[in-house]
Amino acid sequence: MTLSTLNTLLTKREDAVFTVTVNRADKLNAFNPEVLSELNQVLDRIEKDETLKVVIITGAGEKAFVVGNDLEQLAKLDPVAAYEQMRLGQRTFLRIHEFPKPVIAMVNGYALGGGFELALSCDLIVASEKATFGFPEINLNTMPGWGGTQLAAKKLGLNRAKEMILTGAYYPANVCAEFGFINRIVRHEQLERETMALADQLAEKAPFPLKIAKEAINKGAELGLSDGFQFEAHAYAVNYSAPHTEEGFAKFLNRTK
Repeated sequence: MTLSTLNTLLTKREDAVFTVTVNRADKLNAFNPEVLSELNQVLDRIEKDETLKVVIITGAGEKAFVVGNDLEQLAKLDPVAAYEQMRLGQRTFLRIHEFPKPVIAMVNGYALGGGFELALSCDLIVASEKATFGFPEINLNTMPGWGGTQLAAKKLGLNRAKEMILTGAYYPANVCAEFGFINRIVRHEQLERETMALADQLAEKAPFPLKIAKEAINKGAELGLSDGFQFEAHAYAVNYSAPHTEEGFAKFLNRTK
C-alpha cells in the first residue's frame, strides 16, 4: 500500500486500486479551486499509469463525502469569475464521467451540491447507511452549476431531478434507494470493505473492455437508440480485434471442457 498527501487530497494505492480522499474535514470537504486543480493532477497520473485499473473517490472524516463549493470563497466571486469556476468544475466532473477507468464514489456522509454532482459523475456509488444527498443551492437563491441539472436528469429521471433540485431538500440514503442512482447501501462500518470488494472485482477485468463498455454506455445515453446500437457494434468490433478477446474465449471454452 502506498500513501501520499497533497494540500487538499490524500491518495492511497492498494494493488490496482487508487483511492482519492478530499481532505478538508474541517470544512466538510468543501471544494475550492485548489481541490479541483489537485484532483485533475491526480487524474492525470492515474490515467497514464496502466497498472492502475480502478479509482475510488471519498471524503475525509465521519460527517461528509463532499458538501459542495466552499461558500465563503464562492460568495466573493463576480459573475465572470463564477462562470469560470463553474466551467472548471464541469470540465473536471465531465472528465470523471468519461474517464477511461471505472470510478467509484464511496459516500460516507453528506453529499450535497457539488458533492452530489461529484458522486453522480462517477460510474458507481457505494453509500453508507448514514449518507445524505441533496441539492441545497435553491435555498441560497442559486442552482447547481457543476453539471447537476444534467447528471441528475440522466441518472434519476426528469421528475426526481426536478424534485431534488427545486425543493433543495436533503434525502437520506434509504429514501434514495428507490431513486435508482445508488448501486449499494451498506452498513457504515463496512463501507470501505464493501467498496474495496467492488473495486477489486472490477480490477480483475481486462482494462480495455471496461473502458470501451463504459464509453458505449455513456454514448447510448446521449444518442438515439439506432445510433447507440451502431456505436455499440463498432465498439464491439474494435474490442474483438484485441488479443484479450481471444484469450477470454479460450479461457472460458477450456474451463467448460
